[in-house]
Amino acid sequence: MKVLTFNAWGTNGPPARQSALLSALRELDADILCLQEAALPDLLQSLSYSTCIHSAESGLAILSRFPALSHRTITYPVVSPLEPYRRQALLVELATGSFPLWAVSTHLSWKAEDGATRLAQVENLLGLVKELAGPLMIAGDFNSTVAEAPVQRILQSGFLDLFGTLHPGEAGITWDNQNPFIQSHSVKFPDRRIDYLFLRKEPSSRLRPTGCEIICDLPNAEGLHPSDHYGVLATFSP
Repeated sequence: MKVLTFNAWGTNGPPARQSALLSALRELDADILCLQEAALPDLLQSLSYSTCIHSAESGLAILSRFPALSHRTITYPVVSPLEPYRRQALLVELATGSFPLWAVSTHLSWKAEDGATRLAQVENLLGLVKELAGPLMIAGDFNSTVAEAPVQRILQSGFLDLFGTLHPGEAGITWDNQNPFIQSHSVKFPDRRIDYLFLRKEPSSRLRPTGCEIICDLPNAEGLHPSDHYGVLATFSP
């Protein structure tokens, strides 16, 4: 099984970037695809997944080859004083054939001074997923490094950071100032890892991670990156 999280960067950039993104997603061929800033329903439908759950309000989407048993979108109660909109999480329960699996896609507040808001959003999400039984993965753009409180709180609550676990000591940058699309942004951040796949620990794990890589960190043959972020792709044994 392959699971991918990717911030798709909405409708930004040149039109050819959308083709680069679509080609990359097709080539990666994930069984479960968790997107943030997914603003183009036509693009999602063209990927031909049997399950396509899209929250247009939040730009969150989960696509899968597995059928959906249930899904819901939750809005975080905390409202950032620095953003004109509310953040959400998309939760989809998938029938993998062997067991039900919860996949969660989220995108936390982005401004550097909004750390307290991000932590409150994480607390709300953790309280919600605590009530969900079985294997569960949280994916998304957390706008936080692994050393910061929101990610630390997730780890302390019983989740594995898949890239960090399988590549200890490696930076795994997903926000890279060498990416030309980042160079055009007016607000500057240092290179950092802010996109994650978290797997909840289980007493008898039914998902065994065998790999986790940063993907789409190089331009395509036309010199285009698919997004201003890089993605994270994890593989699991049956």
